[in-house]
Amino acid sequence: MTTTEQDDLERISIQAGQAIFDEGDFGDRAYIVEDGIVEISRKVGGEKMTLGTVEKNGIFGEMALIDESNRIASAVAVIDTVLIPVPKVAIQSILANADPLLRKLVSVLVSNARSLSDHIARVVGDEN
Repeated sequence: MTTTEQDDLERISIQAGQAIFDEGDFGDRAYIVEDGIVEISRKVGGEKMTLGTVEKNGIFGEMALIDESNRIASAVAVIDTVLIPVPKVAIQSILANADPLLRKLVSVLVSNARSLSDHIARVVGDEN
């Protein structure tokens, strides 16, 4: 992992195949993909299940920052990738200043996404 700074934004270079974070890790930042592709996956029944990929201008790792829970999935660079990390404090500051209804909506969406991911993992795990 290589860190550089341009335009006052930190950038992290990740090599293809390198893990960015693992399922169960504590989340201290989200990431914006400046260039490259990141695969998001989780273990189901001992096997890797790909949930999707994140490409240029996409963001990932945000859920753990919003609900302060551990990561529900792993993130790995598919090809050489450049990321812009977004610190937890930045996300929390934005949410703290947001309309209370918007904060509640974001919280519900994250909760629903976690619940759906867990449900899919159970269903797929039961099929194996």
